[in-house]
Amino acid sequence: MFRPRILVVDDDPQMLSMLGEVLAGMGTEPRCVQSSRQAAELINKEKFDGVFLDWLMPELDGLKLAERVRWSKTNSTCPMVMLTGNQEPDAMRQCFRVGINFFLQKPATVERIQGLVKAARDLMLQERLRYQRIPLVVPIRCQWQVQAFEQSSKGESLNLSTSGMLARMEAEPPAGALVQLSFHLPGDREAFACTACVVRHAQGGQVGLRFVNLSRDERWRLLGFSKATISDAVAQPL
Repeated sequence: MFRPRILVVDDDPQMLSMLGEVLAGMGTEPRCVQSSRQAAELINKEKFDGVFLDWLMPELDGLKLAERVRWSKTNSTCPMVMLTGNQEPDAMRQCFRVGINFFLQKPATVERIQGLVKAARDLMLQERLRYQRIPLVVPIRCQWQVQAFEQSSKGESLNLSTSGMLARMEAEPPAGALVQLSFHLPGDREAFACTACVVRHAQGGQVGLRFVNLSRDERWRLLGFSKATISDAVAQPL
């Protein structure tokens, strides 16, 4: 079962406690923090599927903390919720500029929180699948060009996500190269062919690959496979 990890930041202890209880009751794993400075440190250390932020806080307000989230290495794309009583159009524009996805108007009720979590759940699942690594060992074929000469190599995948793959190859394409990958997803008769970028090398001929310019069909095939195996996957950034 998918249990979103949600960072919740609010300097009001009563509001923080209520948010934590409601979110936990909905099957999520809330990480409740009263200090926005502490939250700024956490976003660079831990991976979250979603973030709840209060706008008015000492130290860093919600807008500044939202910017930190969007600048972070592993949480830059996670959905964010802003808690605020400000309904002015300019306030909403400020939030959109820093990447806020949803608003939770104060006073926040249990019903409003539950409705918002349900609305954001699919985005949080997509965020998890971007980083989740599913153990997968299947044969792969890789082709790339070096100074107009075509190179190719066989190998096998080690794990897979909707954003990339870790593979072991007989011959390693250079870092930064664009390669053409071909492999079969389990239970899928049609080969999965896509373009990927080599993002890193590791010992033992391991190559980190990030998918680029996936078609809509390719995205749906990866998403469908990942959703079907999410309960057995291990979360680990590429």
